[in-house]
Parts: sequence; structure tokens; C-alpha cells
Amino acid sequence: SQTINRMLDRIQALMESLKQVSNDIAHDLRTPLTRLRQSLEFALTRTREDEPRKLIEASLLELDAALETFAALLRIAQIEGGSRKSGFGPVDLAEVATLVVEAFGPSAEDGGRTLSLAAHPAWIEGDRELLVQAAVNLVENALRHTPRGSVLEVRAGHNAQAAVLEIVDDGPGAPEEELVRLSDRFYRLEQSRSTPGNGLGLALVAAIARLHGADLTLSNRSPGLSARLTFPPVQSLDFGAAP
Repeated sequence: SQTINRMLDRIQALMESLKQVSNDIAHDLRTPLTRLRQSLEFALTRTREDEPRKLIEASLLELDAALETFAALLRIAQIEGGSRKSGFGPVDLAEVATLVVEAFGPSAEDGGRTLSLAAHPAWIEGDRELLVQAAVNLVENALRHTPRGSVLEVRAGHNAQAAVLEIVDDGPGAPEEELVRLSDRFYRLEQSRSTPGNGLGLALVAAIARLHGADLTLSNRSPGLSARLTFPPVQSLDFGAAP
């Protein structure tokens, strides 16, 4: 048992070291990449020929994708550090769901999809901004991986034990054996590798869930996929003082 414990401690230390390396790389490279982007923008303003301009514009798009990846890594590191807990307060998951549906409803319709809402008051203790970010990531993920004609629904409410925020769709779902890995950093389904993205959207949701003591559960619905955040019950909220 002591040998196994030492092995597990070593594995945990290696995983933490790997996370720290990715965070350090993201931090150290963000400044030179930003400077490179500024140089390309300056070159674009001084270039008049079409072919060089197209090359510079394509380079800017690739650079923006890299900067977005590093920003996501640093945001995950900040959340996993737990510093955002100091800003926790009463948050209604129904309000979070309503806000996200109102924001993404028009773009979902433009993409040939239907985004609906089924929300009932469900108060938790948390960071409102981060919870909105988690819901946004889940909706964006559903919109990205469902075909035209799909129906998506954002749900918020509570049962006897917990408050729940859930996004469901009737799309193709995901291979059962890969569901457990979808929230890993940089992990993407094979059929998604040709689409835009960096494989960090669900990893960020998982980090936000851990900060709130919540569980992120991804499951197939036949058809479709469910992404559910289940929050622990809170007994001490003063709901009357909530905004």
C-alpha cells in the first residue's frame, strides 16, 4: 500500500508539473506573439499588393488562434488556482441560462438550428461571470457539433438534492468510449479536427465546475448529447438578498 501511495503521489506530481509547463509556456509566449501580431498589422497597413496582403491576413488569423489558445490556458490556470472563490455570491442558474439563450438564439437560428429555454429558479453560491462563461462554452460546443435542423435546449432548475444547469441537443452525440475524455485539455473528436477550435472549451467548463464543487457529466441521449453541471446543495443562502 505504501508503494502504491508513493506511485500515485508521483503521478500526481508529474501531472501538476505538466500543467505548470503548459501554463508557463502560455504566459511566456503571449508577449512575443502579441508583438509579432502588431508587426504584421503594421506590415499590412504598408502593403498595397493583393498577394502579400492575403498572406499577411492569413497569418494574422493563425496568430489570433494561437493567442486564443494561450489565453484559454491562462484562464484555466487562474480558475484552478481558486482565487475567484473570493468573489462568490448568490447566482440564479435560471438567469444564467436565460442570458445565454437570448445571446445565442439569433446566431443559432441563422445557422439553421433551434435554441430554446426551460428554466426555473435555482440559486447557488458561485461566480456569475464564470458560470455564464461555462454555459456559453457548452452552447457553442453544441452549436459547433450539431447539423442544421438540430434542436438545442438550455435547462436550469433543481431537484431534491442539487441545482442543475444542462444543455441538451438531438445531434449525433459522441462515441461512448470517448465521452470521458472530451473535457481533457486539447482533446478533440477525430471528426472535429478539421473544424475551428483548440480543444479547451470543455476543459475550461470542467475547471469552472471544480471551482464550484460541481460535477460535469457528458452523456449520450440517443439521439443527441447532454452536458450537465450538477451543483452541491447550499443551505445558507439568503435568497431574499439576491439581486
